[in-house]
Amino acid sequence: MTIDFHTHIYPEAVAAKILPAAKRKLKVAVPGTGAPGDLCSMMKAASVAGSVLLPLAKGQEDVTRLNDWVISVAKANCELTAFGAVHPFMPDLEAELDRLASAGVLGVKMMPLLQQVYPDDTRCERLYEALIKRKMILVAHAGRDPLDRPEVFGTPERFAAAISSFPELKIVLAHLGGLRMWDEVRRHLLPAGGNVYFDTAYVSFYMDRQDMAELIRDIGPERVMFGSDYPWEEPGRAAEIVQGLVLDEAEKEAVLHKNAEMLLGL
Repeated sequence: MTIDFHTHIYPEAVAAKILPAAKRKLKVAVPGTGAPGDLCSMMKAASVAGSVLLPLAKGQEDVTRLNDWVISVAKANCELTAFGAVHPFMPDLEAELDRLASAGVLGVKMMPLLQQVYPDDTRCERLYEALIKRKMILVAHAGRDPLDRPEVFGTPERFAAAISSFPELKIVLAHLGGLRMWDEVRRHLLPAGGNVYFDTAYVSFYMDRQDMAELIRDIGPERVMFGSDYPWEEPGRAAEIVQGLVLDEAEKEAVLHKNAEMLLGL
């Protein structure tokens, strides 16, 4: 069984704009279309039982409309679980979290890179406190991206600082805690508390299988979840890589579905 904790879908007009632009700028392949039906087809082909949808909102004004759409998609596809988009500085933050919680949404996605937000900025404390109060999960992009941008907002060191101040916050740090910054992950995030989790999204493009298995063991397989990063990666290919890692079967099961089941209450 496999649960994919890290996928993205886009409204058709948005996908038509951002996916070709990303191919040009990032110079990466994009195997998916970003459409809900395409994701479900790839899930079926790869025997993925469920996927978590992580909407990405760049601006504060995008949040509510995007959340409404993602929730509607999840309601129409029982194998999809909607998380919400959030901007840490949005004025109606608490009201939007309450609205999401009332719809059964268990967590939200923060994108420091896209939103140009430092996770240890004191203005983010309001978000962390609100999530702790509502017992909601925070998923966050961590580390770099395929571009060598001059500024990295969500560094492992900055996340570690935020986590130390909010140990009750249940947080999932994407890309094994920091894409293309795994020395910093070891330095700053391995000592983090038990409420800190990690996913495997997109790391296989920058890390070989031996290094990937070693970092998962160092983190602790009980704190790592499978993520494909669809549409930027095929769920089947990503799952095969995890299946092929030098981990024992219990560790693979934890990564591929048991940790996600625990967090999602399945």
